Amino acid sequence: MLLAIFVVKWANVDSPVYRPLIQDMRLVDSVKIADVLEQERIDYYADVKNHMLYVNQEQSELARVSLAKIGIVIEYPEITKHTDLNKAYDEFIKQKKREVETGNVWQRPWFFKLVKLVMGALVIIILILAVVRPALKSIIYDRDEK
Repeated sequence: MLLAIFVVKWANVDSPVYRPLIQDMRLVDSVKIADVLEQERIDYYADVKNHMLYVNQEQSELARVSLAKIGIVIEYPEITKHTDLNKAYDEFIKQKKREVETGNVWQRPWFFKLVKLVMGALVIIILILAVVRPALKSIIYDRDEK
């Protein structure tokens, strides 16, 4: 039972995975972007040496929407700055629809959690079949013989 609780707890642990949001910080207003990310409480860090900005993978969508609201649309490898915020947001929505249509299943954030849960379930089933079942079998047959 403790192993089952441990596996479920392990499957739900979310260690932050960072992915690049902006590949060249020299092309954009870094202070403005940092202010938007801090205002939305998005976890990020800047790699000053490589001029890259990383955000938490689970919050990357929120980061891109927040930046689109201020007119900065990120479409790799380009960063487009729009003066019309409605146009920027529409461009972002079009880009997001394209990603959903062409995205692979194994690259989605929920896939790894599902794999961890399945692996944990297999470990529990193997434990039951390898340890608990023989133990119960020996207890039952010992009582029958007496």
